[in-house]
Amino acid sequence: MSDHIFQAWHFDGKTPVRRPVDIQAVGRDFFLVEKERRHGPFPFIDVTYVGEQNGAHVYGLDESDGWRLGLRGEIPQELTGLLPAPRRYGRWVDRLGFGRAAVAFTAISAAVVAVVLFTPQWLAPLVPSSWEREMGDALVGDFGGRFCATPKGSEALSKMVNALDKDASDLQVEVANIDMVNAVALPGGKVILFQGLIDSARSPDEVAGVLAHEIGHVRERHVMQSLLRQLGLSIVLGGADGAGGSLFNGALSSSYSRDAEREADAHSIKAMSEGGVSPVATAGFFRRLSKIDGSENAKGNAARITGYMSSHPLSSERKKAYENSLIKGKKYTPSLTATEWKSLQSMCGDDPDVESGFGFDFGKDDS
Repeated sequence: MSDHIFQAWHFDGKTPVRRPVDIQAVGRDFFLVEKERRHGPFPFIDVTYVGEQNGAHVYGLDESDGWRLGLRGEIPQELTGLLPAPRRYGRWVDRLGFGRAAVAFTAISAAVVAVVLFTPQWLAPLVPSSWEREMGDALVGDFGGRFCATPKGSEALSKMVNALDKDASDLQVEVANIDMVNAVALPGGKVILFQGLIDSARSPDEVAGVLAHEIGHVRERHVMQSLLRQLGLSIVLGGADGAGGSLFNGALSSSYSRDAEREADAHSIKAMSEGGVSPVATAGFFRRLSKIDGSENAKGNAARITGYMSSHPLSSERKKAYENSLIKGKKYTPSLTATEWKSLQSMCGDDPDVESGFGFDFGKDDS
């Protein structure tokens, strides 16, 4: 192809004057003809598509700031194979078409989220325990001096832990001087019982049931799964925050799936049975919760909807699970004696060095 002429307009990038020009295509190059002057040659390969402006396709030229060439209307057929194709949304979107690109993008996004949500289940067991312990130490430290400790209280707590776990050497269970009915499992085998939980409990066996549940999260590696999932979602949804405080708060407020909560409950029930601790008190704990959250009287679709909207199984469902685990004729022993229970209850009050829990806010109950 040679000597084809097409009308256009042109900015040379040096003066703010738009000039009417003719494009003279000669092979793989072109000239811009203006009255008696001819500018060029310009290689078609150096031309870039800029966009649309007032009904014209606008092009630029590599390494020539401000250089613009505008063609109104449809691109002449003779130039379609030489000039870069117009783009509305982006190269691959324009090639696929907006509809197909939207479908492809949705599918890719769903796949990425699925990977983030489900791969932690098999990635978590691959994380070395030493790494997890170092992470837990870095995140928790001494909890701002809010961990309680007295000789008799610590001894009672240790007795309860050993009754619920056959090898508790890798667990670090603490009571925090915080008035909140809660307990959390953290990386590295760390479990924190809040003083508010102990104050609200009617017996040591209620605390034992909650403690065994949190130990279940540790043993099933739910803590690391949740952290991996949270980290993955933070990257997908807007970038990971490297601040330790953000990750710490995320760990404390992390929610597990309903399946993970059921696994932790199953672990708790098994651990209590093997330790000879009755599940009746824990069932009573969830009975009280079911009255508070309304699940006690929820039936049919209402119960299913409530369960779907909660990250935890219904309190009424959990109450039944503990009630049904009671073995008739089995001899159960309280997890602590009355004296030991009193020592655990008063541990934070008796510790002269413990800091106040005022100002801490760890969000919802994750027990």
